[in-house]
Amino acid sequence: MTPPDGGNGAVRAFVFTTAGTDDPFGAWGSVLDVLFECVPPRRTVSTSFDARLVVHHFGTFLLCRSRATGGRYQRSRVGLVGNDLDHIVVSCLLSGEVALAHPAAKRLRPGDVAVIDLSAPFAFATTEVEALHLIMPRWALPASITDQQPTSPRFIVRESAMGIIIRGMLEALAAAARRLATGETLALSGAIPELLASCLASTVQPSHTGPRPSIGQRLRRHIEENLHRDDLTPLTIARELGVSRSQLYRQFESVGGVRTYIRRRRLRRSLSALCDPRHPDRRIGEIAYDAGFADEAHFSRLFRQRFGISPREARASVRAGRQPGLSPAAATDPSLSDWLLALISG
Repeated sequence: MTPPDGGNGAVRAFVFTTAGTDDPFGAWGSVLDVLFECVPPRRTVSTSFDARLVVHHFGTFLLCRSRATGGRYQRSRVGLVGNDLDHIVVSCLLSGEVALAHPAAKRLRPGDVAVIDLSAPFAFATTEVEALHLIMPRWALPASITDQQPTSPRFIVRESAMGIIIRGMLEALAAAARRLATGETLALSGAIPELLASCLASTVQPSHTGPRPSIGQRLRRHIEENLHRDDLTPLTIARELGVSRSQLYRQFESVGGVRTYIRRRRLRRSLSALCDPRHPDRRIGEIAYDAGFADEAHFSRLFRQRFGISPREARASVRAGRQPGLSPAAATDPSLSDWLLALISG
């Protein structure tokens, strides 16, 4: 993984390419294995396969630009059991062809937009494809848009108004990503999910059938919608969602427990609010209370522990053009898997 060339903006990014690898398709599959099970294209020798992936981290979502010779990809029901990704992917095909095989046959043309639920099974094949993908956790979009149930892929044709707007939005983000200042990045990290929700609203068809959402999906949605409550505890969550304490704790073991997850989500929401250039004079105490913290001093201590600076310093650093903890620490070698999981945990 390498940083992309050009630009000195606040958005972290990395580039992966199969050039120079002994097993190009195998290397490509290892990068995407968190998303798909990859099968080489039927008519292409693995060693002649070529692909490139650029990933930008905007804080609340990832923007990816992919180009690949071709292949077959799937998220199977078996694979979903060990992979609790709860993300929505909005993909715009720039060139080539995508043939969806499951749950229904569908071909995408350049300019078409697909909305994919990573908690539902699907399969597709590609040939010489280039595409843009915006990936965000389900909780970042209103429940009325994403539904709590795993949903089948939705498609927005290139000629439609919403198709034109979504395609233009992804292309503009990709073009500007390496030039955005910190304040601009923070503003977009909050505004893009809202704009996307407005664009997708007209495509939603309420579903009352299909598989139930997983316990993890229900828990994360409930927590996100109730972060402001001072009585949001493991006991109240278990009681209100009808799950056992052991089930609840098991879902958040990998992030240090349910209380740690709630605290991280509250701190991340506070960080976004503190650094939002649209509200530069909003009181820090008000932001803390709105995020569910009962005491401003306690909030400040937790904030410093998490981000290494105080809330006031975070706000000042944005005004000075620096980036306070919006994306994972630059010292670590980035990976698509780590960044996807970080979107969920905060």
